Amino acid sequence: MKFVSHLDMNRFMLRIIRKSSIPVWYTEGFNPHPYITFALPLSLGFESEYEIMDFRVTDDSFSLDEIKERLSSVCPEYIEIFKVAEPEKKTGKIAFAKYKIEFDTENSLFINKIEAFAKKESIIISKKTKKGKLKEMDIAPKIKEISFEHNKMFITLPAGGEDNINPTLLLDAFYEQTDNDYVCADITRLSILDGEMNEFK
Repeated sequence: MKFVSHLDMNRFMLRIIRKSSIPVWYTEGFNPHPYITFALPLSLGFESEYEIMDFRVTDDSFSLDEIKERLSSVCPEYIEIFKVAEPEKKTGKIAFAKYKIEFDTENSLFINKIEAFAKKESIIISKKTKKGKLKEMDIAPKIKEISFEHNKMFITLPAGGEDNINPTLLLDAFYEQTDNDYVCADITRLSILDGEMNEFK
């Protein structure tokens, strides 16, 4: 599933909602379709334990439990609906995302090197702007939290809005600025957080 693009996931969830027969709000115009939004689109190749999809139900008689049951009944086994709830915050309140990066090696020398690099006072990277231009920036001050456990890195970075840091920027900088051979890594988004570091709901 991590190789399914965000646009394809969007189409997939539209089909799921249609199959569930839940009365959702449709867009207006020539080609109406159920209006759904994802709080923070997931990068291709990433796994996730916490994704949020927002949609509006037009019939208030449908309980949250019934909506969850209907969606779950038409989902394939590799997609799970964990919870259905009323939104508490607007997506503009999203400020951070926490990731787990698991490296495909137990080599302590490699782990020590990337830990030392990730904890440097300055890490200059090149990031492409929305206009396609490369801009240099220092991401070290933007790392909110970072810790290591065996071959896993846990890192919290700015997310949403203009200040959105993808963890692959840190990995790319590490390989470009050191002489280490590339090591495969699985990246999983663990949670989405607001400015007070509380789980976004």
